[in-house]
Amino acid sequence: MNETRYRPINVFAVMFFAVLFGLFISYVNVSFLSYLSILTIGLLFSCYLSFMFRQPSIVIKIILFSLSVRVVLFIILKIHSYQSGLDGFFPGDVDALTYHFDAVKALNAYSWYEALQGNLNYTKFVAFLYDMLLIDMNIPQLINIAGSVLCIPLLFELGNRVAGKKAGMTAAIIWSLFPSAMFWSVSLLKDSFVVLGAILSCFLILSFEKQKIKMMEMILGLSGVILIGFMRPQFILAVAIPIIVLIGLQFLKGQGTFLRSLILIIAAAALIIPSASGDIIAEHLDQSTSEEGVEHINEVALDGGSGIELVTHFPPWIRWAVQYPFSLFAPFPWQWFSFSQGLYLLSAVEMIFLYCIYYLIWKNRKEIIQSQSGKLIVWYSLSLYLAVSFSLPNIGSIYRYRLAAVALLLPLVFITKKQESRKKIE
Repeated sequence: MNETRYRPINVFAVMFFAVLFGLFISYVNVSFLSYLSILTIGLLFSCYLSFMFRQPSIVIKIILFSLSVRVVLFIILKIHSYQSGLDGFFPGDVDALTYHFDAVKALNAYSWYEALQGNLNYTKFVAFLYDMLLIDMNIPQLINIAGSVLCIPLLFELGNRVAGKKAGMTAAIIWSLFPSAMFWSVSLLKDSFVVLGAILSCFLILSFEKQKIKMMEMILGLSGVILIGFMRPQFILAVAIPIIVLIGLQFLKGQGTFLRSLILIIAAAALIIPSASGDIIAEHLDQSTSEEGVEHINEVALDGGSGIELVTHFPPWIRWAVQYPFSLFAPFPWQWFSFSQGLYLLSAVEMIFLYCIYYLIWKNRKEIIQSQSGKLIVWYSLSLYLAVSFSLPNIGSIYRYRLAAVALLLPLVFITKKQESRKKIE
């Protein structure tokens, strides 16, 4: 029992003195106050989630460690960027350039919101931050760091529900050090919030298997769906697939939760389909399966050395099935040294680690299947991989988009047959 007690005094003492130090520095540099406030708020929210789930104090230490690692990486990459003449942008951040300069350009218009009509939602989010705070690309980047750190107590909770404390700790630690999780979290990209939304949505999916749905889990899950709908709407289909499968099983087994689950999913569909997210999903599916849309996708995807030419030879209605193995396993070993960009070499190194994760999950598949939560998480992760297979047939795009699916597999890595390892934190 002593192992699970909190040490809130020490943690909040550190936060208190950090805020005082930041306020002192802010008299000299106002931007520093914004930076410190963002990181402090992210830290406080992460700690609040940990306390809400009644997690052991080790989770707070992992949160602090993860935040420190990301801030240090952010500083190192910034120094390298300015020394290389990239003006604060990171190598390969083409999308980041677009988000930043489109937002800055819109702020010079009469109404930045009207100027960005038809643009990506993340660009609107960046413009909103620039309008409310400062035109400073560090601000959305630090918010992304905070979003990535928020994933730690959530992943710990998912791991604890499936297989106990060790599974939760393993998921949290791996996420803290996972290369793409660290890199995309410090970039001016939306990936941190896509992953956060996917993990939050998992709590909604898991709630459908319970006799009574907890209000807090419903709030967390719905906030995740909203976040996905704003950042990457096509992933909402990945949320729906495991829920629909679960409802079908509830019907076949004659479970009393079937009617409740059916009403909830119909209500959710009634809200999402007429919305802007529903329009984006329909547009994305049409683009991925129509001849004209596929021609444009092929042109964009094959521009560079990481396009998957094999996929482009198949008709639109079947190409997603051909791309699905690439979403799971690419780049393959024979491709690891065929890319010139350092980012793709990093993805090759990461694949070795990812293959090990796949192996451990396959090895412990019987233990995972015994857990209803474990099965739902696997279905959800595979559904996210399916959503990725509808994206560009390009290794770079797949490398980014599948991070949400990989994150959800982390709670399943450490599962043993020992009964004591399956004890949950009460």
